[in-house]
Amino acid sequence: MQERVTVYVADDHPLFLDGLTKAIRARPELELVGASDDGRVALGDIVELAPAVAVLDLRMPTLDGLRVLNALRRDGLPTAALILSAHVESTLVYEALAAGARGYLSKLTSEQAVCEAIGAVARGETVLPPEVQPALLDEIRRRGTPDRPLLSDREHEVLRLLADGSAVPRIADQLHLSPATVRTHLQNLYEKLGVSSQAAAVASAMRLGLLE
Repeated sequence: MQERVTVYVADDHPLFLDGLTKAIRARPELELVGASDDGRVALGDIVELAPAVAVLDLRMPTLDGLRVLNALRRDGLPTAALILSAHVESTLVYEALAAGARGYLSKLTSEQAVCEAIGAVARGETVLPPEVQPALLDEIRRRGTPDRPLLSDREHEVLRLLADGSAVPRIADQLHLSPATVRTHLQNLYEKLGVSSQAAAVASAMRLGLLE
């Protein structure tokens, strides 16, 4: 017989917490080991009970879901986290996944779908339903990626002129900026590209396809 997936639920909305815990108890493949409406209590319980999956609301008293998640990852606990929230703003989705959440669901998700997502997360899968994906993609585009940093329009202009061989005074003249402002843009470029010289900046930008 397949081992049941142990689950802990933390949510400060009484009706939602009650409904979800009942749904979990009704699933033979899931085992509810605890529940709380308080983030700090939830963290202590999760540390003690070590459930396979913790379903966390983002908005809770004393500790929000993101801080609970950060504590779990910091301490290297094996519990996989599934975020369940009424808020699907791009920043929240991104930060939760960056902190190690295995999935992010809207509270509009049916109880059956949440239970199925718990099983998927326990198997090591990532759960991102269609209503969450656009927010995540928007945030990734806004932030850029470590390999291909997000540059401002002005930084792109400075970079293109730099690649054409223009020095700071000429770049300042062409863009109607002061040399000091151009140097500030250059310093920002260096930091984003992880380099320390104009030549290295151009080489890195070419490698990353930023000058196409």
